[in-house]
Amino acid sequence: MRFAPVTGLCLAALVLPGRAQAHAFSAGKDAYGAFLEGAGVILSTPSLILPLVALAVMVVLWKTEGLLATWPLFLVGQAAGLALAPLFSPGVALAPLGVGLVVGSLCALVPIARIAAAVPIFGALTGGTVMLAALEGHGWGEVRFPVYLGLVFAANLAVAASAGLARVIVERWPGEITVIALRIAASWVAAILVLYLAFALTGTVT
Repeated sequence: MRFAPVTGLCLAALVLPGRAQAHAFSAGKDAYGAFLEGAGVILSTPSLILPLVALAVMVVLWKTEGLLATWPLFLVGQAAGLALAPLFSPGVALAPLGVGLVVGSLCALVPIARIAAAVPIFGALTGGTVMLAALEGHGWGEVRFPVYLGLVFAANLAVAASAGLARVIVERWPGEITVIALRIAASWVAAILVLYLAFALTGTVT
């Protein structure tokens, strides 16, 4: 499978102007409500949570403690995404779809041992693009701090929970069949992301 066309398309979309599809954050909620609102954006948006699931499968296929090894760069990517989001055009909403598609496809098609050194980098890319898309359309100072906390909490929760489930499955039923099952799950995630990306490019979804 060739990823260059998809990657190039997503990168081009980052700099092209387009109609804003920003997530609206309420201004009148208390800190806890704002935190829940930020978390809800991650957990209720397929284009944000599916790339996180794909990353979770990748780190578990890599090694048992893969999440711990990936987490530092994953956090760095999130911090960069939160800081740089105002600099990007609305097209950045496509970025996590493209990254998730590549991650899911690699899990399904390539032995992870061959790309082991790149797994933490994919963690950074996933964390960064998810935050860029979550804050798409918002400038510096427009979003309250508890919203940022909610976004980060939910992103890390989604990856940790998905990776934890995958790890339990691997440890409970070790063997090649389980690995194949995880690869199939990753291929399903990639297929869903292909459809979602197609709909996003045609303006069917927001």
